[in-house]
Amino acid sequence: MFGKKIDKAITASITADTPKHLVAAVKSLQWRNSLEMHKILKEHEDFCICYNPGEESPKKINVEKMVGMLPLHLVAVLMTPERDDKFQYLLSGIRLLHTLCDLTSRHPKLEQVLLDDVKLSGQMIDLVIATIVVLGGNRKERCYLDHESLLDSTLVASCLYLLHGFISPNYQDLVQVLLVHPRVDVFIDASFGAVHNAVRSLNKKLLTRRRLGASSVGAVSFHCQQAEAALQFLHSLCQHKLFRDRVAKNKELCGNGGVLMLAQSILSLAITPEYVGEVVIIASISRMKAKVLSILQHLFEAESVSFLDEVARAGNLHLAKTIASEVLKLLRVGLSIASKGTASPQYPMGFVLLNAMRLADVLTDDSNLRSFFTKHLSIVLSAVFCLSHGDFLSMLCSSELSSREDDATLDYDLFTSAGWVLSVFSSFSQSVTAQFKLSFQNNLTMASYAHQRTSLVIKMMANLHCFVPNLCKEEDRNSFIKNFMSGMQKDPSSILLNILPGRSYTPVAERGNGVWRNLCSLLLHAQSLLPNALIAEDLMLLRVFSDQYKELLAELEKNEVQTKDIQGTGGNLTAKQQRKKPLNLNNEEASDNSDVRVEGATTKQDVNEEMEIVERLKERDADANNLETSGSDTSSNRGKSPVDRGEDGELVQNMSKRFKGSVSGEAKEDERAEAYPDFEKQRKKRKRSIMNDDQTGMIEKALAAEPDMQRNAASIQSWADKLSQEGSEVITASQLKNWLNNRKAKLARANKQTGPVRDNNSSGDLAESPGEENTWQQAASSRTPKTGDNPMRPDGLRQGQQVTLLDKEIGDEIGKGIVLSTDGEWYGLNLETRKLCVVDVMELRGSDLWSTMTIPYGSDDVGRTFGEAKSRFGVMRVAWDVNKLQY
Repeated sequence: MFGKKIDKAITASITADTPKHLVAAVKSLQWRNSLEMHKILKEHEDFCICYNPGEESPKKINVEKMVGMLPLHLVAVLMTPERDDKFQYLLSGIRLLHTLCDLTSRHPKLEQVLLDDVKLSGQMIDLVIATIVVLGGNRKERCYLDHESLLDSTLVASCLYLLHGFISPNYQDLVQVLLVHPRVDVFIDASFGAVHNAVRSLNKKLLTRRRLGASSVGAVSFHCQQAEAALQFLHSLCQHKLFRDRVAKNKELCGNGGVLMLAQSILSLAITPEYVGEVVIIASISRMKAKVLSILQHLFEAESVSFLDEVARAGNLHLAKTIASEVLKLLRVGLSIASKGTASPQYPMGFVLLNAMRLADVLTDDSNLRSFFTKHLSIVLSAVFCLSHGDFLSMLCSSELSSREDDATLDYDLFTSAGWVLSVFSSFSQSVTAQFKLSFQNNLTMASYAHQRTSLVIKMMANLHCFVPNLCKEEDRNSFIKNFMSGMQKDPSSILLNILPGRSYTPVAERGNGVWRNLCSLLLHAQSLLPNALIAEDLMLLRVFSDQYKELLAELEKNEVQTKDIQGTGGNLTAKQQRKKPLNLNNEEASDNSDVRVEGATTKQDVNEEMEIVERLKERDADANNLETSGSDTSSNRGKSPVDRGEDGELVQNMSKRFKGSVSGEAKEDERAEAYPDFEKQRKKRKRSIMNDDQTGMIEKALAAEPDMQRNAASIQSWADKLSQEGSEVITASQLKNWLNNRKAKLARANKQTGPVRDNNSSGDLAESPGEENTWQQAASSRTPKTGDNPMRPDGLRQGQQVTLLDKEIGDEIGKGIVLSTDGEWYGLNLETRKLCVVDVMELRGSDLWSTMTIPYGSDDVGRTFGEAKSRFGVMRVAWDVNKLQY
């Protein structure tokens, strides 16, 4: 314990040498605010103040000397045996110190003593740490009364905010001072414990059934504000990477579950019927949940240590699963409310849904909890996709929402808080509960909020659908889509809470195609989120999921038609019908059949390969739009959707047979795993961009004026501070330096492959490696082989060359593409003799009609239209006359 650090002899000496009138002065002067104290000190040149005016024998005390003695005096009081008024007096002393710190800007003597005296500043920090340690312990020796719990929670918040008074109001300065203190780990552990105790006493107060009066409601409201203020202080510290890395390395907090137990206590706070109408209390609890979710997200993403691995190693993974359950509840409630717009409340509730989705994005990407979310979150997501098309569009495919979450910070007033709770124990009882101002912190525009919410849904689906060999269990393959389709059989109104009236769902008979239509709309909208709110890798995984869903839906429809035919013929099958066996990919012959490909690029290696042609997304969007139209046109002609037929277990069993053999063998996966040695690390922790467009633009302009910025430490620090002011997260100098080095390395690689290239698309990603470019021209450059390996044809064409397709008959440009092959034979065509080449078409004019446009040299093998070619190869791959190309 910290108290043992103070020798008993020193404590006795401090108490003995303390002037007898110091205690009386503290009790009296703590009621005066900074303005009153300033007026009195201004009138007395000797810097003495009378602390018992009105009595027969007035007594004065020298303020400068009182300040020098007060920190050690309060520590000594804290270490004395338990007495009734010890914590009241301690809070009085802290309140007085805060008032004197406010006067430092007006009185040089106080500034010299409180701020410039290093020894006294150290004593002040020791006072804060010692108090927090006592408040953070398990104080079970006495039973809490309502007033005592209010006093303790106020003392926790007051101690933390006193650090602002004598160190700095800037949290970045606080972090630097705290991290160099020898007892920083003691402070961190005790701070989370003290806030946890404040939350537990609040929860007990909320659960106690009683007849409420104005005083009891006011006490609960005040308690909420104190707990929120203390948590807000820790949240602000954790915004800084150095501090949260130190927290993540604290074994008491992480391995032994201290942080998780605090989070569990906050997330389990519930409003009892007695407080249903108390909006101040409800809003405060909601903001606390939003802040603790944000703290967890930052800690789980810490690069210095794997938080959940430490928890699992200590045998406390059950605590993490409890948090995951609470997050799932918040997602259910949040998505239920989001599915039907409501007016924004008067009191900001915090980014509860957004932070829950951010945390879920991290947890679904972690092997420790992935199976939990695969089992439960997939059901919630299936209910969201069962919404009617109009409700789904307004929820996830719109930039203008009818409502949004609002966040706010509490403007904590230490003097007012301490004064209100001390008045409860004195004759100065106040009937009006102290209320603090709320500063709105809505640094997200409506469009940005909507885009983040949509992108997080896509990220979670991508995480759950992605299968990683050697990291995921074989039984986890395709488990997400199986659970998703199983959830479609359930009543979505029983999954999404019926909080609001007016929400509609796709009719049961049309559910399969209704979900497909929503998926297509989401794919179209997601294209507009690249690259700022969404990465192409996640969008590609969503496309894989959509394609797999469509194929599975088509097979189920086919089986239903066959079932109806059997019933119509009285169970007698024709010879032709007997030959039509259901598709069973759990068969070696079927696995070897190259025409049977259901899963596609489900593994992450497949996705990485397809990332080379990410600009084919435009053509896929047009294809999705066409599929959406056809799906909605035919849904009315079908009876009950095959997804909704049969028992739940039967559907899962059929899908298990279908998916079990849906890959072409383990050898292929092993080959791909060898080709991507760093893949498991990438899957374990996906990098996220924390620089927005404005920040990226600022640093790019700065680099134009100062190309060698990464060599100038002072310049890096200066720009890190400037960029931090323009975004929601603090960017450290080391992060910015890594970003600059990654940018330089990326440009060097581009120069080595294709010559000097200007980097026009800085991703802003502060991860270990920069993202790939998103223009199809740069994708083509990255695929261009070396000149020595790819000799140029006499007509000047080379593999990987960018070309424009022309139709000379109409004298117009058709589209753009990349040359795939210039020699040899291609499906019976001799390319050199016929003066042809094979082109992957990446962009077409009039893309709304591309699927029906006839291609030259079409056949049954390669297709006769651009749409058929795309269905054959996954890309519009065509043979084209060289004299109809521009290059």
